[in-house]
Amino acid sequence: MTVYLLLSLSSAVLVLLLTPLVSRGSIQLGLVDAPGGRKVHPQSVPRLGGVAVVAAMVMAIILVSLWRPEDFGPAIWPALQPLAAAGALIFGIGLLDDLRGVGAGTKVAIQVSAAVLVMTAGLLIERVTLLGMSWQLGWLAWPITAAWIVGLTNAFNLIDGIDGLASGIAAIAGAACGLVLIMRGHSAEAMLLATLVGAAVGFLFFNFSPASIFLGDSGSLLFGFLLATTAIAGWQKGATALATGVPLLIFALPLADIMTTILRRSLARPTNGPASLVTALRQLVEPDRQHIHHRLLALGWSPRRTVLILYGVTAVLSVFALSTAQAR
Repeated sequence: MTVYLLLSLSSAVLVLLLTPLVSRGSIQLGLVDAPGGRKVHPQSVPRLGGVAVVAAMVMAIILVSLWRPEDFGPAIWPALQPLAAAGALIFGIGLLDDLRGVGAGTKVAIQVSAAVLVMTAGLLIERVTLLGMSWQLGWLAWPITAAWIVGLTNAFNLIDGIDGLASGIAAIAGAACGLVLIMRGHSAEAMLLATLVGAAVGFLFFNFSPASIFLGDSGSLLFGFLLATTAIAGWQKGATALATGVPLLIFALPLADIMTTILRRSLARPTNGPASLVTALRQLVEPDRQHIHHRLLALGWSPRRTVLILYGVTAVLSVFALSTAQAR
């Protein structure tokens, strides 16, 4: 367990050191998120927090691997390579969106490419286990895995609409998934999640309400992508597959939000011109203020209360999922 604690602590400390530097640079470059529209913050806030998070994670892994090379055996780096390469794609498109904006179609295309990259490396949802029965997916493993990865990647982006929510949920869900990975002996993926959890917790020092810097798409998309992909390892690999309900419970909040968002936008009447496939797709990606956190804010809850309640829901579901995993 020592290496996981070292990775988490190193990542957290590095985020605490790097975030003020990134924040100042973001302000100087004018890369801030202005208030107005669906935004809930009252003043402009730097939006490149993902840069500090990713830099801290990379530096933490390098430093700990140099300090304790015995923990980074020959199986660790090959397992991390496809996740790192695909994660770089996700971070890159998210950063480009933070810098100058990117169309939804381009972002989804890059996300699908990243998903294909890890799937060709062998990371596939090959079977589903429910009520004690397993079903092999066959060729459906590819589209289902892609849908899981792309869906959860965007789910974390969607919940990043209120101070500290995406970072906190990533920390809680990452810790739960990391414990599953440790129990099942997937050291490489567990190390990656330990680093992610440390970075998310450290970043909350600046990102919790009232936030002085935002995670940005570069951070929220990467959090969702890494959690989606590492969950597959703990879910699928090994002699016995975990019940499908385990990852669904851990990620229940972001998954519920993106599913209701897709359903709501699909059923809404077109607001720009007559109904067509183009207008339907445009409406599907059009941002709004109907997400779970927006609805709680509309009830009169403060941002802090809203975030803490949603943290609590995720924590309770994660504990229940862990108890289920241990029983298998």
